[in-house]
Amino acid sequence: MSEESIVWINGEHMPANDVPLSIFDLGVAVGLGVFETLIAYRGVMPSFNLHWDRLEAAAAVVKLDLPPREMIMEAVMQTLAVNDLTKNKRVRVRITLGAGEHAVTAKKVSREIGNYLIISAVPQNAPAPHAELAVVPMRYNEYGALAGVKTTSYAENILAYRHAAKQGGDEAVILNTSGHLCECAMSNLFLVKDGAVLTPSLSSGCLPGVTRSVVLDLCSDHQIPVKQLDLSEDDLFSADEIFITSSAREVQAARVLESDMACPGEITQRLAAAYSEYLES
Repeated sequence: MSEESIVWINGEHMPANDVPLSIFDLGVAVGLGVFETLIAYRGVMPSFNLHWDRLEAAAAVVKLDLPPREMIMEAVMQTLAVNDLTKNKRVRVRITLGAGEHAVTAKKVSREIGNYLIISAVPQNAPAPHAELAVVPMRYNEYGALAGVKTTSYAENILAYRHAAKQGGDEAVILNTSGHLCECAMSNLFLVKDGAVLTPSLSSGCLPGVTRSVVLDLCSDHQIPVKQLDLSEDDLFSADEIFITSSAREVQAARVLESDMACPGEITQRLAAAYSEYLES
C-alpha cells in the first residue's frame, strides 16, 4: 500500500500510515479477524454480494459484529473516490474486520474499544498469463476451527507462498492432513481431466472462494462436467489442464513447475472467457 493511500477506518478516512491500532488489539496480536479482498473494475464490483456473504459467515464463526452491508458498500465507494480510483480498470479492495481490545476469553475489559473495520483500495495489475505451481510440504488441517474461514491469521498461507517462491513458483499447492489436494496459498485449485473440471471439495478444508463459486456455475452454464471431490497429488501431475482462481487472479491457467503441460488448455480458455463475460455483465 502506498504512503499516499487513504483508508476508511470506523467511519472516517485517513492516510494509511496514520491508522491507530493498539498493541493489545486481538486482530493485531493474534490475528483474530476476518477479511475479504475483491477487485473493482472501474468502480464496479460484480461479486460484492458473494464477498459480503462470505465475510458475514466468517464474522459469525469468530464472533465479531459486522456493520450493515449498505454501510460497508458506501464506505468502499467513498474509499475508491477519495483515492481517485473509480475509473481505474482494476482496483484491489480489502475489507478487514478486527476484534478490538477484547480479552482472550471473549469477556469484555475496561479498555475495550470495540471491533475495528478498515477498508483500503489500491491499483491492481492484471494477472500474468499463467502461474507456475510448486507443491509445498505444509499441510492444512481440514478439521481445524478456522478451516474454510478467511481470517487475518494468514501466516500459514504466506509461508507456503514464500516456500513456493524460493523454488521459482508463482503459487503454492497445499495438501491437507489426509493427503488430499486442498487449495493454493492464495487461490483455489482446479484440474481438468478427460474433459471434466475437478476441484477439491469444501470438506478438504479449502476456502469457499468467490471466484471458485462463480466458475462452478459457469461450468454448468456451459455444459462442462464438473465435480467436487477428494483429489490426490497424483491427480495434479496427471491432469490435462490446471487453472487457479481468485478475485485477483480471476481464472488463471497454471502448470506444475518445470512441467511441459500445455498452458492454457482449451477448457481453461473457455472458462476464462466466460468469466470475463461475467465481469462485464
